[in-house]
Amino acid sequence: MRNKIKNFAREIGIEECGFCKIDGKTYLVCLFPYYVKSEEGNISIYARGRDYHLVVREKLEKINEFLGQKGEILADIGEQNDREAGFLAGLGFYGKNGLLINPRLGTYFFIGQLEIKADISPDSPLEESCMNCGACEKSCPGGAIGECFNISNCASEISQKKGELTETEIEILKKSGLIWGCDICQSVCPHNKGLETTAMAEFITDRIAVFKDFDLSNREFLKKYKDRAFSWRGLSPIKRNAELLGVKNEEK
Repeated sequence: MRNKIKNFAREIGIEECGFCKIDGKTYLVCLFPYYVKSEEGNISIYARGRDYHLVVREKLEKINEFLGQKGEILADIGEQNDREAGFLAGLGFYGKNGLLINPRLGTYFFIGQLEIKADISPDSPLEESCMNCGACEKSCPGGAIGECFNISNCASEISQKKGELTETEIEILKKSGLIWGCDICQSVCPHNKGLETTAMAEFITDRIAVFKDFDLSNREFLKKYKDRAFSWRGLSPIKRNAELLGVKNEEK
């Protein structure tokens, strides 16, 4: 059963997956790489392709159908931690920035979990560890990385807040240079050196690296970008961030 599932996962484009047990249940944990080389933009790399929630669900539903089951699908929802599941399934080890590091994919991947209605022995966590070079800690715009991760000083978290930002938050946002999200702690990580562009077509085609539709109404924005990970908060935070960073609407 183990090999049957892993082989099918590869057939549908999932190259890295493993099994773990949480609360007595078996979960297949899959990684979905999204990195694209040599691309400039004003939004975080993770948000430039199709919304990963949709991609992960579609892929894992195919495995459900293949197995003739209706296992629960998790992808950045619920209380069960995706990174912890990935660690337990032997797919990576923790970096100082709290992200999971896969030996082949670095940190640029999404994680999806599928409950498997069968008793499959779990994989073992990796014995590798972060280089602990401190590059992410030194480069973080808000100093959010340390002994504990301070999410309130994370530029990505700040970029997604609604309403007015404090002066401190504005300075952190400006240091990040992006109007949505932040890639700095990943871009400086030595574990990400030399990565190749993902083989997953869903994250390569129809990419939006530079967002410039600031003149849309919120309804128009949500309709046009409903399949993008940056749309869930609406246009207001993006528009506010763009104004703070001096990014203007350009001709299309």
